[in-house]
Amino acid sequence: MTRAEEVADPGCGGALRNERIVLRAYVLFRLGGLLQVAIGAVATHPHYRPLWAGLALCAAVFAESLALVAVALRRRRVPPPALAVADSAVLAVVLVVGGGLADHTHGSTWAYFAYPFSLLASIGFGLVVERLAAVLVLAAVPASAYAATAVLRLGEPVWNAVPNGVPYLANAGIAWAVARALRRTGRELDAATSTAAAREAELAAERERVRHARLLHDRVLQTLETLARTPWVTDPGLRAHVRAEAVWLRGFVRGEHPAPGGAGSDGRHGPDGQDGTTHLAHGLSSLAEDMARVGLAVELNTAQLRSAGRREGAGATVPALIVEALVDATREALANVLRHAGTERAVVRAELSGNAVLVSVLDNGTGFDPSAVPGGGLGLRSSVRDRVTGVGGLVQVESAPGAGTYVEMRVPLSATR
Repeated sequence: MTRAEEVADPGCGGALRNERIVLRAYVLFRLGGLLQVAIGAVATHPHYRPLWAGLALCAAVFAESLALVAVALRRRRVPPPALAVADSAVLAVVLVVGGGLADHTHGSTWAYFAYPFSLLASIGFGLVVERLAAVLVLAAVPASAYAATAVLRLGEPVWNAVPNGVPYLANAGIAWAVARALRRTGRELDAATSTAAAREAELAAERERVRHARLLHDRVLQTLETLARTPWVTDPGLRAHVRAEAVWLRGFVRGEHPAPGGAGSDGRHGPDGQDGTTHLAHGLSSLAEDMARVGLAVELNTAQLRSAGRREGAGATVPALIVEALVDATREALANVLRHAGTERAVVRAELSGNAVLVSVLDNGTGFDPSAVPGGGLGLRSSVRDRVTGVGGLVQVESAPGAGTYVEMRVPLSATR
């Protein structure tokens, strides 16, 4: 993959770059091992018994290592784990054969090139295989071959040969830890890059929506609201329709509706399959339109609810029973405003607060004294309280004569789970 392709597809850049680092380490350690083989062959070839066999072993080691390097470079990543298994067996054979060919009096010199070479080659197990247990098993094969050869053929004491085999496990284990960290950070970087790209796209879309919303607000919305307030439209049904359209358009300008014609939505009603916060927001929006048609202008604010739903995902899901109860209770609260408050405007706000969903209705109408009216005032007990308490929620009413009324409905999200 070219650099341009990496930039075009940011989701694979970090993992790909770190995998290339692992590949370079694999190739360099393998070539470093071959350098030790070459030094041993040049410096100590008189100690091979016979000479041709020692040189043939060197050639075989070169051929196998260069084949592995060629496979890695062709793949642009480390060889597959199956080749690591084969390599482990090859290293064991090289250690045994190399110990048999070297003069036993020079087993601790460069004549036994198989030992330093295989130590470097064992690093590859940790770079190729992703399971630590498998890495240690693969490294233990040449380690065991070395220890057996050193004791039985080269005459080293056990107390020296066994510790000399430990670096196989250490090299492979350290390489595994480094490669694992690189791969993990690469994946995390890709995830962060993808998230940032998605958020940037959302921000660009939001900027465009705000630009369009400003144009709609300055030209269309103000005209509709003016027509709904003035007697220029004499037909009551048409005026109610204009008022409802103005309510919907104001919600769209605030970002409370998806764009009309969007996938799975007509722009006014929540599409099937959306989360509960979206259904609640759409239900309240449809309710605001309905109330506008009968003469009550509802200012609806569900921005925090929608934002929390997008941010928290499944953790912010509002069950269908709660959505239905809250929409019905809000309808009754707004009906009370229309019948008794002496005002044509109300404010409805919905949000997620902690582990609960909260819907409030505020009007600046005549108000009343809750303590002086049985049942909490104006039928609120039967029309609002019963619906909310039926799903485990609470209703709070604050009002005073001449000061309007505030109704707050709060339902824990765990109430129906």
